Amino acid sequence: MLTIVYPKINVPSGNKNYANRIIKGLKRKNYEFKSVGIRKIEFSIGGKPFGGIISQNIQLRIHRFKDHPIHALVPEVAPKNCDVVTVHDVIPLRKNDSFISSVYDRKAYEIMYRNAINSKILISSTNVGVKEIEDGLGVPKDRIRVVYESIDHDIFYPDKENPYPNDGKYHLITVGDFNPRKRFDLLFEIFGGRDDITLYHIGPINSWKMYYEKSKRIADRFSNIKILGPKDSDSLRRYLSNAHLFVYYSEAEGFGLTPIEAMATGTNVLVNHLDVFHETLGDMAFFSDRDNFLETAYRAIANPRKPEYLVEYSKKYSLEREISDLIKIYESL
Repeated sequence: MLTIVYPKINVPSGNKNYANRIIKGLKRKNYEFKSVGIRKIEFSIGGKPFGGIISQNIQLRIHRFKDHPIHALVPEVAPKNCDVVTVHDVIPLRKNDSFISSVYDRKAYEIMYRNAINSKILISSTNVGVKEIEDGLGVPKDRIRVVYESIDHDIFYPDKENPYPNDGKYHLITVGDFNPRKRFDLLFEIFGGRDDITLYHIGPINSWKMYYEKSKRIADRFSNIKILGPKDSDSLRRYLSNAHLFVYYSEAEGFGLTPIEAMATGTNVLVNHLDVFHETLGDMAFFSDRDNFLETAYRAIANPRKPEYLVEYSKKYSLEREISDLIKIYESL
């Protein structure tokens, strides 16, 4: 019987949403499996997350995983005898300046990937990610499979209930926690002070308190930057659906779900030139470098893609397709 090992996380996060989708999809497919949750206990020291990877590693040691195949949904909960592990990204290894600044950090990330490296199959969410896993973890390409992630179309679809004020301004939206690689500080600087634009940010702080405080200081200088905090799924859908444009300027992504979630609500998307965005968003998004980001935003607002095209494009990232691809891997074992 298939065993799913997933992270139990209290705060909103991409890994938590991924686990929820996979478990939901397998149940919907009536595929027999059992699940084991490994709790992540994390707190903030000096504005950075601390303890999560270590706490999960300790809990893994008390479990005995006997039913195969075993699929760990993130590397940090992969047991020693794991068959399949999803490696969402190797960003901590690529961006050492942001993630690895101490002996503790180095040891924690070594533990995070240690068992994943020895699993039979590693899953990458993109072709770009395959190369990064090869280079970052030293895993040969023949052990890596590409399974594109999905979005939850039960949550993300066009919603006409408009939460924005009727003030004649362009309403822009961006979404995510305050992980420093997502560069919300940069977006706040780009759009701050514009009389005809209001930029709304939705997302939790999580353990990135220092970067949140830095970004908030920038936002506080401008009356047109609104930090709304986390929102429930209905509210998030309405903010996405009725925005003039979704904007995102991440320095690194394993997949990048939020632009696709925005597309699923019929909203146009502007992102920076990451290889992974070009792979996942194709020609349906607007792309720009930093210097031209504001200009491109105005151009996207003036000449948007048709909402129905965006919604249709998002359907290639369906949960049903992702689960079918995963089941093929399970049955190959």
